[in-house]
Amino acid sequence: MKDQQRKVLCMLICSSLAGTLGHADVAMAQTTSADTSQATVPSGSQKSLQVIKVTGSLIRSVDIEQAQPVVTLSSADIQRQGFATLGQFLQNLTVASSTDISKSDPFEGGPDVGGSYVDLRGLGSSRTLVLIDGKRMGTSFMGMANLDTIPVSIIDHVDVLADGASAVYGSDAIGGVINVITKKDFNGAQIDTYDGKFMPHGDGSQGQYGVTFGKSGSRGSILFSAQYQKQDAINADRRSYSDYPLTERFPLNGLSTMGGYGAFYNPDGTLSVLNAGGDPRNINDYHTQVQPTVGADGRVTSAGDTYNLSNQSTLQSATSMKNLFLQGQYNISDNLSASFSASVNQDSNTGMLGGLPLSTSSIVSTLQPQYNDPMLSAQSYYNPTNADGQTPTDLSFQRYVVELPRLNINKSENFRFSAGLDGYFHLGDHQFSWDAYYYETRYIGTITDTGNFYLPHLANALGPSFMASNGTVECGTPGNVIAGCVPLNALAGPGGYTAAMLNYIAIDSYERYGSTEKGPQVDVSGEVLELPAGEVNLAMGASHRSISGYDTPDTNSMNGLTTNLAGQPTSGGYGVNEAYAEVNVPVLKDLPFAQSLSIDVASRFSHYTNFGNTHNNQYKISWKPIDDLLIRGSYGSGFRAPTVGDLYGGVSTTYPGYTDPCDVTYGLARYNATVAKNCANGIGGQPALSKDALNAAGLGSLYTNGFMQEQSPNVLVNAPGGAPVYEPFTAGGNSKLRPETSKSTQIGFVYSPSYLPGVNASVDWFNYKVRHVISYVSANEVLYNCYALSIAADCALFQRTAADQYQVSSLFMGEENQGYMGAAGYDVNVSYALPKFSFGEFKLTSQSTYYTRNDNQQYANTPVTSGNGIGSSWRLRSNFTINWDYRNFGAQWTLRYYSPLKDSCYNQQYSAFPCTLPNYYQPGVGVTPMTQIASVTFSDAQVHWKAPWGGIIALGMNNVFNRKGPYFYGSSGSDSAYSYNASYDYGRFVYLRYSQKF
Repeated sequence: MKDQQRKVLCMLICSSLAGTLGHADVAMAQTTSADTSQATVPSGSQKSLQVIKVTGSLIRSVDIEQAQPVVTLSSADIQRQGFATLGQFLQNLTVASSTDISKSDPFEGGPDVGGSYVDLRGLGSSRTLVLIDGKRMGTSFMGMANLDTIPVSIIDHVDVLADGASAVYGSDAIGGVINVITKKDFNGAQIDTYDGKFMPHGDGSQGQYGVTFGKSGSRGSILFSAQYQKQDAINADRRSYSDYPLTERFPLNGLSTMGGYGAFYNPDGTLSVLNAGGDPRNINDYHTQVQPTVGADGRVTSAGDTYNLSNQSTLQSATSMKNLFLQGQYNISDNLSASFSASVNQDSNTGMLGGLPLSTSSIVSTLQPQYNDPMLSAQSYYNPTNADGQTPTDLSFQRYVVELPRLNINKSENFRFSAGLDGYFHLGDHQFSWDAYYYETRYIGTITDTGNFYLPHLANALGPSFMASNGTVECGTPGNVIAGCVPLNALAGPGGYTAAMLNYIAIDSYERYGSTEKGPQVDVSGEVLELPAGEVNLAMGASHRSISGYDTPDTNSMNGLTTNLAGQPTSGGYGVNEAYAEVNVPVLKDLPFAQSLSIDVASRFSHYTNFGNTHNNQYKISWKPIDDLLIRGSYGSGFRAPTVGDLYGGVSTTYPGYTDPCDVTYGLARYNATVAKNCANGIGGQPALSKDALNAAGLGSLYTNGFMQEQSPNVLVNAPGGAPVYEPFTAGGNSKLRPETSKSTQIGFVYSPSYLPGVNASVDWFNYKVRHVISYVSANEVLYNCYALSIAADCALFQRTAADQYQVSSLFMGEENQGYMGAAGYDVNVSYALPKFSFGEFKLTSQSTYYTRNDNQQYANTPVTSGNGIGSSWRLRSNFTINWDYRNFGAQWTLRYYSPLKDSCYNQQYSAFPCTLPNYYQPGVGVTPMTQIASVTFSDAQVHWKAPWGGIIALGMNNVFNRKGPYFYGSSGSDSAYSYNASYDYGRFVYLRYSQKF
């Protein structure tokens, strides 16, 4: 294995040097990445130097080699790449993995939906700390930092530290740190505009418009910026891979058996479906439900009475943001200055999902059982059995409410404020700098869900009704009319649910949420001792943070009175006091094979009011054996405190997708002997599902080939996966959670050969292990733990009853501290600024991240599973850029490469679906049929011109060749509702950017 890793590393280096791998046009700060915004110490002082804040260190100095890999991205880099927002740009760095939350899942809900997040090293976005000018940006109560709320117009540069840094910054810096440095010393005014859309589709328009004013002088500076940005929705039916559940290649597969025409259940369990154009009151206008016809290869050849929900959903939600930003700095005296910054954001995100699947079996309220399983009353005017010659019968029914697509509208406001003092003092010949500041971040928001129904009104609308003498249908009975009620024509075809009917039963659900993070911090840094190799630098400080949050559904939702997912309130908070220190010691200097050698030690002690203490250290070394070569390394411990949502999340209902392991056709039981045995015999209190047991329960006629998962009552799944049928599952927080802990190691070198000016190369090996991982136990995990691992505690988290046909019900997915997750690999960066030619200057830059390990262990003594190269865990991401500048003109070409993946086979029994690795052995799991997914490369281009009047015009295209990413029929592994990874491009995006400086 080690030999193979060395070969891979050699290949990466050689490929990068050859220019076959790549990186967006970034300024690679391989030794230091600094914010030099602090004022220079007056010349009358004992020493005159400019204080430098280095991302990844508490120490401020001028001559300390950076022992951790920090990549610096200038504002010009962001503009030349062509992405409108900071989040979009950072998600395309090779050190970033597929994001936890995307705008491509209309089923997703919660306060963080609609934002842009960055997941460094594949460890999760909540394990990446975001700073603004070295201060915490603040997060939602779920620990997420929306990068779209930082306007591009205020950014001077961004430092990305892809290494653990909890000893320096505290909680959440397990995967790395993103430090956004705002503009300083800005004079004049600037207007920035950006407009673009997907072509030739002509959708997904995105615009960004900002104005910035600034003034700086010897006594201080001030900066004001206002920005507005928007992104239009993309409907799922506008792309071939999202227009159908299984893409245009299988347009009739995966469709819902519930459609836009009303249907009712007959006594024998069959469904009668309304004919197209039929009268729902005429029982002769119905036909027995036609099931789809499936060929021998698994391809559906005739859709029957199925329905495509995708054409009413969004592939990309619509977003907008308004931002105001103000910051200032004033030099009170030569050694003392004051500063402040304040910003306010207003965000909005709207996602659309097809209409509610309304059915008798889908209405399940544990809080309001009197409304469960509503039926169309035998006395309803719209009941086809309530007619001459018929026997009036209550009918169990189903129908998609195609007239009323559901909207999830998330509107939030974010306020950030900080103010402080900083200055300088001397102790003898030693200079110290200090700062003291207070910061506060506050989020408040409201989520509105439309398209849900109020259960009391729904019960009235489905109840008895009659034709009144005035020619209108009224609820109730003659002489006992329900005022204001409008009867529901429950079995009507598309368009049959009138506006009046929907207005009566429809109700908007609201969820109000907020979070606050605030506290003071004091830091001091300076030179404490002079050694032969240089000054010993020391930094220390202390801070206090108060963190709180809440999420409160509306009363009707909390009480289970609507078809919306019921949830209980989230509310809580905690405080943390911290003390920290860092020392940098120069050991050797100007010696053979030791031009410089220094070590750095950082330590942080944290006391949390809810779980106690944690102590974390980090050790770093920086060694230059020769002037051209820097060797660096770091090792440290880290932690992540559970969020308010993790700890105090209220129990809520949910309908997650899962595959029942006991399904003899699509579940693990078909090839895992242990699972098959435990399902057949029963385990942990769960009933036996053998053929004999099923026959004894009277279910043998339904499960003729053995137990199977249902997609609706009495309708078996025809593909892997499904959702709860008889009642929703539940999920919630855990107040007993402990913090995650981690270890991170990084070793690498930076080589800048003097004999080849303009060349810089770096290679860094990284290794992470996060223990006590805070995670929801998914439905699939609960079932796997029970039937495959025989964990009794997980078997107790769900039930199967004969009344629910032994389908999984009442499953609870709680949060817990699990085992560990780990990642390891290499970063390889190369850049070459060619000698200047008469026709311009060229620069080649590349960046590649290759993973050798990406694994997980859910519990101690359980198998370690490897996800490297599976789902959306790419082994290799690589970017390559060629940049050309000539006088006032410039151009750039970028390649973004995603390596091949393996994906679970959709159905290995059917030849129509790809399953190229049917006997693939997945470490820690066993034989898991897989499909090889191809790699993909997207090409971006931009040309720009600096106009003589101070304007810059840029025209560009992202995904020049309109490439599609590969399709995923098993599970894309990304936060997407479609057979397409949300990290891939949605088509060719053409944009025009204009900037004018005054």
